[in-house]
Amino acid sequence: MADPQAHPRDHVAITIACISGKGGVGKTTTTINLAAALAERGRRVLAVDCDPQSNLTSGLGFDPYRIPVTIGDVFAGRVRSAPDAFLSTHWENLWLLPAKPDLSAVENDLNSSLNRELLLRDALSRDGIQASFDFILFDTPPNFGFHTVNVLAAIRYVLIPVQMSGYAIKGLKEVLRTVHAARQRLNPELRILGIVATFVNLRTNFSRDMLEGLREIPNLTVFDTIIKLTVKLQETSLAGIPVTSYAASSEAALAYRSLADEVLAQVWALSRPGRRTRTGGPTPSTRTPTTVP
Repeated sequence: MADPQAHPRDHVAITIACISGKGGVGKTTTTINLAAALAERGRRVLAVDCDPQSNLTSGLGFDPYRIPVTIGDVFAGRVRSAPDAFLSTHWENLWLLPAKPDLSAVENDLNSSLNRELLLRDALSRDGIQASFDFILFDTPPNFGFHTVNVLAAIRYVLIPVQMSGYAIKGLKEVLRTVHAARQRLNPELRILGIVATFVNLRTNFSRDMLEGLREIPNLTVFDTIIKLTVKLQETSLAGIPVTSYAASSEAALAYRSLADEVLAQVWALSRPGRRTRTGGPTPSTRTPTTVP
């Protein structure tokens, strides 16, 4: 696992989760490749799999069924501390807190637990975890249940992948409402980092119009980088290798490196007093945007 002495004790990791209530929008793909791109840039990154489907775990080259200790054990208190479940990946600066399918049973086991929505936050606040990493990235289930709520209580920033489809705006509204509710009830520090357009086909008027509409939404940052659906991205999900390593010079790899640079710039902008966003506008409001087309 990471060395807790890697940073000063007062260092606090930047926590980001990809959130979507819909599957197939590039949530896990973005988490994997953003984590890998940040690690390439020398940032110490922990990727946390909070989805019983365990696609983040398999996407980083591990067989979920053969991992003895996972995040489910952290939730259930079966390990002394969360770092007992950390795995070193094949890529420098990148660690994994894995999941396996039995994570879906944890919610039922913890129905009577006090503060059940804060279990992940409490686990990650101990043992020098925040001081060990520069970034902690979370992959969540495609719903707003127990595991996603735990993530929203534990993080600072939400990254929203939006696929260019007819249901995109409806899904975005659901995410914004959920984030707003979590901010009000659980985590007043919660902020929306921005939107990343995924699986874009710029050859169609529909995708171009959707992208333009997203960028007109007030109080939300839409990153300039767009993620196109490419053969290389599809292949990496089977290979268990980030596209930044699998096809290092591919369009998809370059896009995720560009997104990593934008994320770094946006986090920096949002952390400065009197700050302005990467788009040059004022800092996004902490409220849910009032106008979503």
